[in-house]
Amino acid sequence: MNAIITLGLPLSGKTTEIKKRINSGILDTFEFISADEMKENHPDYDPNDTEPLHEWSVGEAEKTVDSCIALKSSFVFDSGSINNRYTIRIMNKLIEADFRIHLIYVKTPYTVCLERNKKRTRKVPEKAITDKALKEVSQFHKLKKLADLVTIVDYFTYEHIFVDMDGVLAAQSTLPIINGKIDFVNGEIHKWQAPVQPVIDKLNLLKLAGKKIHILSATPNSFSTKEKNDWLDEYFNIPKEDRYFVNQGRHKAEMLDNLRRRMKLDPSQVVLVDDVHSTLTTVSDLGMRPMHISEFLTHKF
Repeated sequence: MNAIITLGLPLSGKTTEIKKRINSGILDTFEFISADEMKENHPDYDPNDTEPLHEWSVGEAEKTVDSCIALKSSFVFDSGSINNRYTIRIMNKLIEADFRIHLIYVKTPYTVCLERNKKRTRKVPEKAITDKALKEVSQFHKLKKLADLVTIVDYFTYEHIFVDMDGVLAAQSTLPIINGKIDFVNGEIHKWQAPVQPVIDKLNLLKLAGKKIHILSATPNSFSTKEKNDWLDEYFNIPKEDRYFVNQGRHKAEMLDNLRRRMKLDPSQVVLVDDVHSTLTTVSDLGMRPMHISEFLTHKF
């Protein structure tokens, strides 16, 4: 017997993912159980005020799950599984009944969910999305311990990876500040930076896997740009047409979004690897994928 449990934010695409698998025939023998669907089919359902039917629909969904467990029949439980007290209870019941549990985590950024919500007729309260976003990761780690198989359906495709240089590809050193200023012309600040080999090695593997790698780095003047180009020529083999420089780091997210549009890329195709949290936050706000260098080195692409 098999049970599939979905996890993800409202409007993350959980039901779409499951229905796609059902329509393809992969899950055509599984019973589909959804509290949301039960709620929407109730004669008293009001799309502008769903709260009165919430507890009823949750109870009916769990009763149907219990029936499937008793009959030893496979099913899909399409639930957000965040803030839901009954998800862990149900998974423990499944373990006792020797069901094989497959957790499908549809990992979509909350900013994307909020944008989808704006275009939807039946809107979810924004607070419900942001509150669940705060608990999403911790809930995933709780549920995956109870599952036999975990599948992560990531919103991002990781096709185009933009990489910062200072502190990412090249080891960041303390900048020499003389009389309150940095001398980028005479200091040769970028010329002698040591290569961060683990990052370079991983990027080379990703290139072999078909990913498109770009450089996106901040340079204050033409001297720094030349130093960075010379450094790349020596340490990281990447065509000059894939190197992009912006005058200040605070404009990097905006530059990335402009490049994305020029290349006609969807935001889900774009990732920026950087070490500055404020830049990464702005990238996320623009719907693209931010990835801190520490996450890049541990992430399984």
